[in-house]
Amino acid sequence: MLLGVYFHIAAFHYAIYGGFIALFVGLVHYFRMPAFFLISGFFGALLYYRKGSREMFTNRVKRIGLPLIFTLPPIHILNEFSWKFFELIRKDHGYINSLMDSIKSLNTLGSFIPFEVTHHLWFLNFLMTISFIVFIFDKIFIKNPFQNISMMLVKNILKMPWIGTLIFSLIFGLIMSILVKDMPQGSGSQWAYWFWFLFPSSIKSFISFSFFYYVGWQVYHCKDSLNNLSPGRYFLFFTITWILFITLLLPHLLSKEPSSYEAFKSFPKKANEGEPQKVTFLVDMGENEVMSGLGGLPAVYLSVHQLGNPSGQKMKDIGGGIWSITLKLKPGVYDYKFRNGLHNEWSGSGWENGKTIGEGGCGYDRHSNRRFRVTNERITLGVFCWSECDDCLGNTIQNAYFQENIIFKRIYIFIYNFGIPALVLFSISFFVKFFNKDSKTLKYLSDSSYWIYIIHLPLTIFIPSLFHKSDLSITLKFIISSIIVTFICFFSYHYFVRNTFIGEFLNGRKFPPKKD
Repeated sequence: MLLGVYFHIAAFHYAIYGGFIALFVGLVHYFRMPAFFLISGFFGALLYYRKGSREMFTNRVKRIGLPLIFTLPPIHILNEFSWKFFELIRKDHGYINSLMDSIKSLNTLGSFIPFEVTHHLWFLNFLMTISFIVFIFDKIFIKNPFQNISMMLVKNILKMPWIGTLIFSLIFGLIMSILVKDMPQGSGSQWAYWFWFLFPSSIKSFISFSFFYYVGWQVYHCKDSLNNLSPGRYFLFFTITWILFITLLLPHLLSKEPSSYEAFKSFPKKANEGEPQKVTFLVDMGENEVMSGLGGLPAVYLSVHQLGNPSGQKMKDIGGGIWSITLKLKPGVYDYKFRNGLHNEWSGSGWENGKTIGEGGCGYDRHSNRRFRVTNERITLGVFCWSECDDCLGNTIQNAYFQENIIFKRIYIFIYNFGIPALVLFSISFFVKFFNKDSKTLKYLSDSSYWIYIIHLPLTIFIPSLFHKSDLSITLKFIISSIIVTFICFFSYHYFVRNTFIGEFLNGRKFPPKKD
């Protein structure tokens, strides 16, 4: 669980500053959630075969469903507050003023009630859904028709690491390439919604995670073989796989391209190679009221994803309802969206309609941005109508592309995801081999993990914000923030959760203080 804490801290620093910390973000994010789901599947099976489907489902409601419902609202409030605080800090608002104004900003119903987001607690949402499916499946089928086949596969994974892992990797790589997903995590913000199953990208995420959950379920039947696992063999398999692919991954990790797929397409060319070129962006606001920007005057802003600024670059009104801006960008792939008025936050009003230009339209990936490639020549993107995909003047949009070579992308996705099963197995076998023993420290870490998982995300936003304006290096900011967040998580657990009704609510029991 601590790995998730440090991942979110690193992801925050990477999103703001970029740089080498992307290596840590990329590696951790590569396997952590599939590993969590595999482990969840193992313990789900343990409950099922010891207690039965009814007791298993009842336990999941108590341990997963209810904590999701009752902890999400306060976490949502803290997240909204933390993001607002950070945005004010970025504007040199001062610490005290930022703190007070962030509290004052919590004045809407959406600030208190998470209508469309479950934040990092989406994991509980997915697990609860899987538990319900297992319960229903048990009532329909007396025996899983794929039980024998899947058990044999898992036995080979555990007893013959090379052949078993190869089959495991092939199956998962094929699943992901069929789903057309770069990563097993969601390709859009919808995967975190309460009603995630209404969105295609969310369903794809659920399928990919359920696969690991199912494998973990089958591992339970072979639990006696876990002590014989060889972490070295799984790691060697992963290393050999990624030696062939790491040169394709590095350009993405060390730059801010929207997808490593682009690095794969342009290989062996270097990312952002060449002299900066002028790129002109145009948007027609003739049918829309322009909202207030900086200084209280009406203004439209351009937000280029790679520049990492939610408010974006202020555009110029050139008449006829057309707003324009010209930027110098190095050759490479970029995605962008227009914003009506100044809004210094990623959420909230002002953005173009993501449903209009999103999935099925010209929008790319989770941000529903338009996408284009900068070459070694000056380009002018067509005059887009607000929240539309078309050049509203009827001109050809040069260098803008919304459809990609699907075969090439599927090959990339297959290769990219091929190494995930091996790294998941390595991480699990490593802890089984070296930490599978009675330890008060490990037991304490296990007991605290649920609380740390729930509370950590707003801290990973708020604490790094305190050091945003400092002259410290990115590395020091990351280390200091990690230490402080870790301390707060364990301090709050030990003194406010472990021996209280909160601890009983989360873990099913309280841990009374030791008697001297």
